[in-house]
Amino acid sequence: MKELQTYNRTVNYLNKVFKYVNQEYFNDELEMPTITIQSTVGAYGHVSTSKVWKNERGQASYELNLGADYLNRPIENIVATLIHEGCHLYAMLKGIKDTSNKGIYHNKNFKKLAEARGLQIDRHEKYGWTITSPSEETIDFCISHDLQEIKCSRSGFSYTGIGTGKSGSGKPINPTTPKKGNSIKWTCPCCGAIVRSTKILNIVCGDCKKPFIISD
Repeated sequence: MKELQTYNRTVNYLNKVFKYVNQEYFNDELEMPTITIQSTVGAYGHVSTSKVWKNERGQASYELNLGADYLNRPIENIVATLIHEGCHLYAMLKGIKDTSNKGIYHNKNFKKLAEARGLQIDRHEKYGWTITSPSEETIDFCISHDLQEIKCSRSGFSYTGIGTGKSGSGKPINPTTPKKGNSIKWTCPCCGAIVRSTKILNIVCGDCKKPFIISD
């Protein structure tokens, strides 16, 4: 697969990843949202609470936005955001009240939905159970689907914030550093290919016949 260095290629890839997420964690029950990449102040993503997109045939869909400034986080964090937003879509589908205060405060119903799908959820004093981190299960999901890192983002990237939000109106926590998944990133020193694992391995690139090295 070609590297994800362009906007259009990245959007198409995120649609593919969301389909994997839907199949794995939501029994393929979610309607496909329209995935967008726009700046979302203080949040890694949001979903709309109504179907705001319509095509020429009149078919409507929710919007699922990923913050343009945060795209080059580790892929397990991107997936965690997609699962987080998927939980909101699932709550709307099933009539579960998972937030209050215009979608900003995440309650224990949301925590339960998210943790049932392998996310690590921590509580913020003001915004509730919203701080989202990938787990070993999330990392294994990325490895099993051979998911790539996204190598483009809007300039001005800052890895801080409350995680994700239902309405996109959350405010950043300052200062804070979200948790990273504890996967190990390996890079081929010859061709630059990247793989991830959850433990130390002896990996050799099948193309270059060179051993992978651990990279930051």
